[in-house]
Amino acid sequence: MRTPTDFKKHLLASAALGAALTYGVLTLSDDNSHQREQITALENRILDLELLLAQKDEDLADARLFSADGFGLSGSSTTTTPVAANDPAAAPVSHGHPEDSDRDAITPAAADSQQLLKDLVTLSDRDSRSFSEKANDLLAGNANADSIAIVSKSVIDLAENTEILPDYELQSLYQSQSNPDLQRVIAQVMSARGDNSLLEKQIAKTQTRLSSDNPAVRQQALVELGKTRFASAANAIAPLLQDGDTNVKLDALLALRATGNQNHVRLAEALVNHPDPAVSWLAKDVVASLQNLSERARTQLASTDIVAELPVIPAPL
Repeated sequence: MRTPTDFKKHLLASAALGAALTYGVLTLSDDNSHQREQITALENRILDLELLLAQKDEDLADARLFSADGFGLSGSSTTTTPVAANDPAAAPVSHGHPEDSDRDAITPAAADSQQLLKDLVTLSDRDSRSFSEKANDLLAGNANADSIAIVSKSVIDLAENTEILPDYELQSLYQSQSNPDLQRVIAQVMSARGDNSLLEKQIAKTQTRLSSDNPAVRQQALVELGKTRFASAANAIAPLLQDGDTNVKLDALLALRATGNQNHVRLAEALVNHPDPAVSWLAKDVVASLQNLSERARTQLASTDIVAELPVIPAPL
């Protein structure tokens, strides 16, 4: 893949070549009208390249800003009034190049995501709604993967801010939404605040599918339990380490590695000498991972555990 630096070098080289050609043509003749037309065309091409290079610089800066505003925790809300997503002055300027139409189709959506995030985590005199009311309104009108990711990200950003997002608001949002990813993030943030009740509830709800006759259903439940990064989930996962389906057994080991601690090492050790080499290898890896964790690890979640499974907001291309 060509990097922004390589792209710049390519454009600069093209511009330099165009300048050299222009100089050569000027040197050869000052009177030939056809050559003068060629000179004009070359000069216009150089200008186009310079404009495109400048626009690519702006796009790169925007991408870096988006990345810097990514998934770190924030203990306080922003007090700066964001630029409206539909502000004409904030719209990208088109220079008439073919790729502009694609960029224009992407940038507004990315800007909308950032605006929605700012609106959710910012207290405003112009909007008296609580966080849960704003989140529910957003999801009621457009409960797709992107909006779930936006609300989940805002919950993480406010994990340490109980003024804007008190516990009762989190509990209210958990009860009003049914998306398992959003419910998990809410429960994980409550765990980080010292209350594991919602996370225990989430695990108990998911655990019921581990007894399904369909291996695919059991596997999906194991994936969801693994995403909790919570030690209680390891206890629910344990019976599936003896599942008759090898794929289920492998997923159980992966889920155990994501949720267990030193107390669960013995569960993986039982599979170290399994006749299936894939099971045996993964069991050894799980043992090595869990031995490095204390007996208290993952009994109350840290921010890094939550962020690791956070639904992703698509970045601008």
